[in-house]
Amino acid sequence: MIIMLDLMPNATEVITLPACQIPCLKTPRLRSVFTERAKTLLVCLLILLITCGIATGTTTKHNGLTVAELLDSALSQNQQVLSADAQSQRYNTRIALIDKLTEPLTAFYYLDFPVSNISQGVSERINQAQAGPAKKVQVRSVRGKILTGKDMIENQALWYDYRAADLRLQIARQVRENFYRLYFLDQIITVTRQSNDTLQNLLQAADTQYAVGKIRQKDVLSLQEQRYQLQARLLEQQEQRVTLATRLNYLAGRSISAELIPYIEGGLEYEDLVEPKYNEFNLISGLFNNRPLMKGYQALGGRFRAMRSMVKMYFNRDVQDEAYYEADGGLRAVKAEGADFYNQVSADIQIATSNLKTNRELARLYGRVLVPKARQLFQTSLADFKVGRSDYKEPLESLLNLYRYQEKYYQTLTDYQVDLARLESLSGVAINEDGY
Repeated sequence: MIIMLDLMPNATEVITLPACQIPCLKTPRLRSVFTERAKTLLVCLLILLITCGIATGTTTKHNGLTVAELLDSALSQNQQVLSADAQSQRYNTRIALIDKLTEPLTAFYYLDFPVSNISQGVSERINQAQAGPAKKVQVRSVRGKILTGKDMIENQALWYDYRAADLRLQIARQVRENFYRLYFLDQIITVTRQSNDTLQNLLQAADTQYAVGKIRQKDVLSLQEQRYQLQARLLEQQEQRVTLATRLNYLAGRSISAELIPYIEGGLEYEDLVEPKYNEFNLISGLFNNRPLMKGYQALGGRFRAMRSMVKMYFNRDVQDEAYYEADGGLRAVKAEGADFYNQVSADIQIATSNLKTNRELARLYGRVLVPKARQLFQTSLADFKVGRSDYKEPLESLLNLYRYQEKYYQTLTDYQVDLARLESLSGVAINEDGY
């Protein structure tokens, strides 16, 4: 019995037909008015057209989507991004209105500041009257106080600008993470199918040996169990693919049921994983300049500082304490929240950098050593099995080891890309602009 096994799944199979089976074109009989030279030219032209048709047929264009295309779609179509941009525009619109104010205190209303609720137990009418400008304020200095109100509005608008920019950064991270998870999951699914087909061939060979009494029924049942386990694994991977594709379509603002095939020109292997050009110390020290939300906390702190100045100039003494508490409490909360955010991001950068280095080395180990060695061992044990020097157990064990190493290899490539996307979103810096 001849066992056909696909030992080189990535190679392109070329089939050469015998000369007697090569199809030939039958041209209709030409009229005698054509000379032999004309016939020769016509045949050459026909051959040229056929050759061009074959060449055109072999040039295939990919139908997949690149990560850049999905990022462009996400940043222009994702509803979270559009909502954040609209909120930012809403507060930026208020900046121009401040110059038209005749009463500086009105700036508080553009901040959604609870002026009517500053004094507890006092009606809104009385509170509004108490919140008026203090009598000691001189008319000539009113313009300066309007600029102070404008400073509050500008800092508030900056907070929403930076928050929207940081959201775009996080959406881009999620798109990249899901893209690479889906791309390498497709590679794993291909490996699972190939291993399942090979195991089916081994099972057929085992059935033949069982029929002639060379192996026991227990051995055949063991092979069937391993094949069913691979089939179950394949079903789980296909379900996981549906989940990832649906999530990625949602992030990119596409129809959630649209077909999605991730595409990377030239593929992506362990040789393409370059070492990051920035270390964790560079990334942490640049957080205040590169991470939008860190700038946002600084702007929000400036908003509460300007508010305190407005309280001092415009609120009467009987409500100043409560207004100060509102401004100072907000400032303390922003400082604490910003400091905690900085500490958390710094720790996450440290962890992501370490994971990135580890996964890069693991990918090189699996791709350069373990997978080739396991494939070589499988081919050797298969050759011994085909000539009767070993039973089915050796090729089965080596096949399953090869499958596990291939799965781990693609998983480490996935983890590397996920860590890289996470590190860039944490730091706000493109780690490798020219590489993966």
